[in-house]
Amino acid sequence: MADDKKHQGNTSSLQQTSAKDSGGVHPQGKPFLGIAIHSFFVIPFLIALSCILLFSGVRILTQNQRSAYDFLEDVKVGGLTKRWQSAFELSKILANPRLIPQDEQFFSQLSDAFEHARHDDNRTRQYLALAMGRTGRMEFVKPLLEGLKEEKEENLTALIYALGMLKQKEAAPALYPYLDHPQPRIRSIAVVALGNIAHPDSAALLTKALEDPEPNVQWGAAVSLARLGDAGGREILGEMLDREYWSRFPQVDDKEQNDLILMAIEASGSLRDSRLDEKIIYLGKNDPNAKIRFAALEVHK
Repeated sequence: MADDKKHQGNTSSLQQTSAKDSGGVHPQGKPFLGIAIHSFFVIPFLIALSCILLFSGVRILTQNQRSAYDFLEDVKVGGLTKRWQSAFELSKILANPRLIPQDEQFFSQLSDAFEHARHDDNRTRQYLALAMGRTGRMEFVKPLLEGLKEEKEENLTALIYALGMLKQKEAAPALYPYLDHPQPRIRSIAVVALGNIAHPDSAALLTKALEDPEPNVQWGAAVSLARLGDAGGREILGEMLDREYWSRFPQVDDKEQNDLILMAIEASGSLRDSRLDEKIIYLGKNDPNAKIRFAALEVHK
């Protein structure tokens, strides 16, 4: 009996020691807290994450499969938010020349959608104008010019920019008044558009724009004159090719600065001016941006 009691005492002691050492182990050998976390947090989280990834994948796949026709249809029949978002997506698609439809019905419907968006959200009208410009189709010159006559000021930049992309010389005279517009942004877009159109009659007005109080207008005018073969903006182009010059404009971020330098390289290269060529050669050897170095070397290869 004494031995049995002693044996039972030892067993009880071992069980207590075992429970103490295991830190409260589940009978199957798994910690209870770990099971609770796994059951109530980890598994639901993984299920939710899988659903999100699946939904995102389907959305991306569906979005990528949508064509210019689909987005144009959404512009025509969608709700207010859907219309301007679809117009934005349409303008993005048409930035790729390979994705521009070739049937006349599409262009007719795009022109109609632009006309019907006259009293829509401003963004719908703006993105449709950009979409029209990116097609390169000259039949869009007329509706865009008509739009300029009665357009809201918020939409003017998109219409002017679109006309510049179409590069039809008949549009140039309609843009001349905007070189004196009170808004610097509109004047800036107008000089760039006129440079794209490259009408020789624009040279005198672009030369005047070199004295505009807004630097953006001066830069655009200098580049546009160079595209006309006019070196009247060489001094400004020379400044644009100088990295130190841009330290005077902290509001111009690195990307904008690089884009402007690239524009100046392209414009200056066509002039074959010795002073500008010297600056371009220097950029080709020393500029920290690889894209700018490559562009500069391409001019003088």
